[in-house]
Amino acid sequence: MLKIIQVRSRINRKRDHKATLDALGISRMGQTVYHEDTPAIRGMVNKVSYMLEVSQVEIKDEE
Repeated sequence: MLKIIQVRSRINRKRDHKATLDALGISRMGQTVYHEDTPAIRGMVNKVSYMLEVSQVEIKDEE
C-alpha cells in the first residue's frame, strides 16, 4: 500500500495535474489517502510527485 499526502497547493497548477489529484482522491492540502501499489497509481504519483509525499506502508491482517 502507498500512503499519499498532498504537501503543496494545487492553486495555479495545470488542469491535468489537478485532474490527477482528483483521480487519486485528494482534494485539499494535508489530506492523506491510501492506494494499492499498482503501475497506474505509480504513474499518477510520478506525474504530480512535486506536490506529494509518498511512503510505503504495510497493512496488517486482523484475523
